[in-house]
Amino acid sequence: MALIFTTICFIILVWTTIAFCLVECYGSSRNADLVLETIHGDIYDCVDVYKQPTLLHPMLHKERIKMTIAKELEKQRSVKAKRLQKDENIYFKAEEFWLNKKGCPIGAVPIRRITREQLQSAKDASLSMANKSHAENIIDFAGITIRATPEIKSFTSISATVTLNNPQLKGLGQYNDAPNLEQIQAGWIVHPKLYGDGRTRLYSHWTIDGGQKTGCYNNICPGFVQLDSEVPIDYAFPKISRPMHGDVELKIQIYKDEDYYLFIQSMFVIGFWPETIFNELRNGSQIVRYGGKAYTPAGEPHSPPMGSGAFQLNDPQITCHMRQVLYGVGEIQDVQPNISLVETHDSRCYHAGSEYNAYDGYWDYNFLFGGPGFC
Repeated sequence: MALIFTTICFIILVWTTIAFCLVECYGSSRNADLVLETIHGDIYDCVDVYKQPTLLHPMLHKERIKMTIAKELEKQRSVKAKRLQKDENIYFKAEEFWLNKKGCPIGAVPIRRITREQLQSAKDASLSMANKSHAENIIDFAGITIRATPEIKSFTSISATVTLNNPQLKGLGQYNDAPNLEQIQAGWIVHPKLYGDGRTRLYSHWTIDGGQKTGCYNNICPGFVQLDSEVPIDYAFPKISRPMHGDVELKIQIYKDEDYYLFIQSMFVIGFWPETIFNELRNGSQIVRYGGKAYTPAGEPHSPPMGSGAFQLNDPQITCHMRQVLYGVGEIQDVQPNISLVETHDSRCYHAGSEYNAYDGYWDYNFLFGGPGFC
């Protein structure tokens, strides 16, 4: 449910001003080459990749970013050819998401239209992402943490394969997600107030102060550069795991090249966060976390379910889990956790456990997490 934590820097005044620019400037077909609709009814504008809202960020080295985008677009053409060749195994099929069955053309990226109410919800939710409780709002985390050591120094990537679930939330203000690096988070999320529905979606979030005063979901404010023309950062997953009926999984990785990239299913580079917007991540992160978060706003009498909504030790068919938990140190990307460095966290009615390393190439380091909520 959670996958990657990373922290990024951000000024709330800039966020507020430019986030509204997203609605006003990119929220209409006048500023888009093409308007698309998904099978769920979401509306996206295909925006020139060089004119997407993130490039308005005042801290970006825009010429360098544009060179990076150009390089990635070149790669995208060859990757798309490979996707078509592996059609029978492909994880994402455009015809299962877009009504036009193909998404945006290469050179344009899908930017979801949002209402002013959703924008305000995104702002409120972003500032509630800190690991500590805010006033009467409660954020619960269940999962594992690994900290840098004199030998590790810092983490340069994080990855895991997590089961996709769709916990049924009881209030619009609740949300349930699957986080990750120290200032950047990515994974899947259910957030009715932010998205206007209860679907399980891909998401990302970044902040520079643990969510105290800064923070931003997806590409609602400048920060995340969308690269893929078919898979948006707020993609709604068409298939979800059903207990005892087989797992549907998401493999997700955040890795540092010159910038920080979001990579899913070993095939899709969704986009990247430019390194220059971070304060403390220039040389990597000091902490990585894997697991799930559940948010209960003030006024809600009961907390939401996390993960599959159940926690049963030693039973991954029922309980949400992560397998092939890995991190990167320097140039080495696929390091399996040293069990002696792993800290396990429970929170109120949510649990993490059954962690072990199978060293089998499939499960490798894995653990269960989640719970029914109702705290």
